[in-house]
Amino acid sequence: CQKIKYMFPKAHATAYITSAVRIAWFKVHHPIWYYCAYLSIRCDQFDIISMVQGENAIRAKIDEIDAKPNPSNKDLDTKDTLQICLEAACRGIYFHNVDLNKSDAKNFVITEDQKGLIIPFRAIDGLGENVAHAIVKARNKSPFISQEDLKIRGKVSGWTIDKLKELGCIEDMPESNQL
Repeated sequence: CQKIKYMFPKAHATAYITSAVRIAWFKVHHPIWYYCAYLSIRCDQFDIISMVQGENAIRAKIDEIDAKPNPSNKDLDTKDTLQICLEAACRGIYFHNVDLNKSDAKNFVITEDQKGLIIPFRAIDGLGENVAHAIVKARNKSPFISQEDLKIRGKVSGWTIDKLKELGCIEDMPESNQL
């Protein structure tokens, strides 16, 4: 004991085990809540298109990243997130695309049928947290009537509008406020 400066106390070990048991209980009994919390808190890199397309697309994207000779840190983080998404998809949980009317700025939202997760705005690559909060704040005041309205009130750049179009989030929305 004189050589060892610090020993892991039993109280710490007990706290970690208690926490692990709680997490495991939610993962088994309420998986939708578990994946919602895990993806909202622990993950930063997402591949929205693969997530929305489901299990096979997620597997294909993971294989694509594995096939790269020197994957970047971003690719490795995306792969870690996709492995969690694959696990969720195998358990029957689906991912709903980013939705201007339902998505939160930074947290995943459980769908009304309790079987899916709505992807938050922060999952869009290149969209900052401040812009995501601005979109939600403007949406809560009144719904967006056009892409131009989204750009002005949501403080969204043209690049982000293009990314939202690419994801299919604003395909039904007119480009300008003109009738």
